[in-house]
Amino acid sequence: MGKRTPAVINQAEERQRLLESVKRSVAKNPYLSIAFGLYWMQTTLLFQSPYLFLEASPLVGFPLPKGTMLLVASVATYLTWSILYKRINSMSIKRWFPFALGIGLSLGALLFTCYPAFTETHHDIAVIVYLFGSVLIGCGTANINLEASRILGHIGPKQALFHLVFALLIGTAGAYLFSLLPMGIGKIAIVAVPAPMVYCLMKSFDAVPRKMVYSHGLKTKVKLPTKFLVTSAFQGFALGVMHSLLVNSFENSALLVSFGFLAAIGLVFFCSIMLKSDFDLLFYRIGFPLMAMGFFLLGIVPSTIELGAAVLDVGYCFQYLISCSLCAYLAKGLDQPPIWIVGTSTACLLLGQLLGTVLEALSPDQTVLAVVVAFVLVLAALYMTSSQNLKRGWGAVSPGSDHKTDSGANESLAIQLLASEHGLSARETEVYSLLVKGYSRKAIGNELCLAEETIKTHTGRIYQKFIVHSKQELIVMTHERAATLDS
Repeated sequence: MGKRTPAVINQAEERQRLLESVKRSVAKNPYLSIAFGLYWMQTTLLFQSPYLFLEASPLVGFPLPKGTMLLVASVATYLTWSILYKRINSMSIKRWFPFALGIGLSLGALLFTCYPAFTETHHDIAVIVYLFGSVLIGCGTANINLEASRILGHIGPKQALFHLVFALLIGTAGAYLFSLLPMGIGKIAIVAVPAPMVYCLMKSFDAVPRKMVYSHGLKTKVKLPTKFLVTSAFQGFALGVMHSLLVNSFENSALLVSFGFLAAIGLVFFCSIMLKSDFDLLFYRIGFPLMAMGFFLLGIVPSTIELGAAVLDVGYCFQYLISCSLCAYLAKGLDQPPIWIVGTSTACLLLGQLLGTVLEALSPDQTVLAVVVAFVLVLAALYMTSSQNLKRGWGAVSPGSDHKTDSGANESLAIQLLASEHGLSARETEVYSLLVKGYSRKAIGNELCLAEETIKTHTGRIYQKFIVHSKQELIVMTHERAATLDS
């Protein structure tokens, strides 16, 4: 008989564990979901074209969409902060920093509500107000995302994904609600939202070891996760083309985009419970093909434009959630600085979005463009799919750094991945690794120079986080995950 292909579908018992983990994770730090939900609502209202409350840009002769300056300011912030992440820590850990972010965001939003009043009579002032508001909003939203990423990197990919699912549910529903209200109320919301957002973000930091979160990964020698950055750029490129096409086709398609986002949230939740954490499967065999299918529908069957647009939004939002989860894995599992990982990947995504927006604006035939982008996404997915992606951290780990046998490397990676998913501390990960190797509590204590009672306490916490009742269950779970990583 041939070798059986390892299952990627979670068994009923594992699904029950994950559902229980969802409840515990969100209940433990509900403010994180609310803070990120408000962030998603704010950025959706400001950055996602179908929702934009912004008036026409005062930049005469500027051919790109009205949210372009916000993207430019965000890209500059992400790139600068990712390069200077060690220096940024000393500033962002201060208690005044979140308040400054909130004030800056509210001021930027207020300027956006005011600049149209100067466009006719004082055009120069309108331009200054518009640009200053763009910088404040772009910098502020980027910083909120980066600060939240510290916590997501601390809790690991599965817990991060659960929080993000609830957050995007809150944010999407809120954005759609405000899109139905008069524009004046929507503008008031954009100005007011930063206050509760920052409050919830500060409360979410109270639920984690603050100093540990801010020092995470600072001693790690970073290496660009090149494949992840390329993946993010392709994702952003598709987003830029997609939203320009939607604006040209629908003008205001908030209901359609909201439906797509909600469908993606449901799909991600289903996959996170039903499937093993195979990022290659989720990225390149589900997310990219979904976006490609949407572009094919737009290009080949124009009569089904609503369906194509909905599929595009499902694919993009799905990719966004999985990208955030992967960032949490790279931070937690590979001890990468969250600001570095999220800053570089988000900058690449937004740069890709800018490129897609420019290309769509210059393209003479949108139908042909949609088909070309579909083929580009399919080819990119085929090229970037690899069993080595997880082992190499999408380029964050040097190929020569792993000298273990395939089976040993798989087990080590499974331990690393599961420890990251279940939010184990560094010491708990050490204990877990030895438990899987069959060590007794006394032997683990001798190995780590710790008292047996201390090992017993760590073991109890590990069982609680994994929702298991014995060492054997832990070993079986680890070996099953290692089997799915076999190339």
